[in-house]
Amino acid sequence: MTTSTSTSQTIPGGFGGVGGFGLDSLPISQERLTLLNRFKSERLGNIRPMGEFFDRNRISKPNGMGDIAHRLSYNLTYFQSNYIIIVIGLLIYCLITNLWLVLTILFLLGGLNYIRKLPPNEPLVILERSISQKQLYIGLFSVAIPLLWISSAGSTIFWIIGASATLVIGHAALLEPGVEGGFASNV
Repeated sequence: MTTSTSTSQTIPGGFGGVGGFGLDSLPISQERLTLLNRFKSERLGNIRPMGEFFDRNRISKPNGMGDIAHRLSYNLTYFQSNYIIIVIGLLIYCLITNLWLVLTILFLLGGLNYIRKLPPNEPLVILERSISQKQLYIGLFSVAIPLLWISSAGSTIFWIIGASATLVIGHAALLEPGVEGGFASNV
């Protein structure tokens, strides 16, 4: 009597096994998947309710720099997961509104994935010319850098940083710490 064991790996969350789509067909390693799962559980595991995050009764003008520093210290740690969601939302908004940037990123990732899958010591032969992996990387980046400039990747990055900092620091400075924050500072 023989027993068959399945060696295919599936992705948590219902993606594995759909139409033969397992972990082996993705350009993501098991270590990266573990890192993403750990990020999800540690960083995004304590998302605060929206009613608490947007509590209008706790919004007030700070009394000085000491009060701002106290509010920032408390709110940045207490609402850390909510702030990460805001930054991710702004990133997704930028990608949705800038199709050229999305196409450039897909081109760059596709090229990197293609070059990575080539055998390391065998050059690629195109029209009787052999091209090494190093030359392929140089060619990819020499095309991708102007594409990133045309698609305004730099200004998008600075916009995300500025908008995120404004929203997160503004919220953290204007929202008074909760009742549990008063007990934590007295201990």
